[in-house]
Amino acid sequence: MNVSYMNQRGGIPIYDREADIKSRMLYDILDKSGDYYVNRTEKAYRSRINVNFRIEGNRALEKKLITEAEKLKIINIAGHSTNPGIRISMYNAMPVAGVVQLCHFLEKFQKENPVAKSLNAKL
Repeated sequence: MNVSYMNQRGGIPIYDREADIKSRMLYDILDKSGDYYVNRTEKAYRSRINVNFRIEGNRALEKKLITEAEKLKIINIAGHSTNPGIRISMYNAMPVAGVVQLCHFLEKFQKENPVAKSLNAKL
């Protein structure tokens, strides 16, 4: 993606607005998942670009999520060794439609892969 193309699309204002839209969509899915997907970052400090979360109820499902996401061309979402789990990067080249697809996938994955509620689910 080059600067000329970015300017033709509307420049910084359009990318700023899209970053808000994309991050709001993803955080809404995480926050409304009933602690299925857990993001421990305080809301005031959340990134609009990189979103980390875990499946606290069954961390083994994280590998399954990554594998199933790859089949849909949602790639490179494994967390870092120092911050494991899932890491979604939504830089400028990631279209809003891609985040919509991701959100649909996360909702479907949660429905198809339930975890037992536990008194110790919140670590």
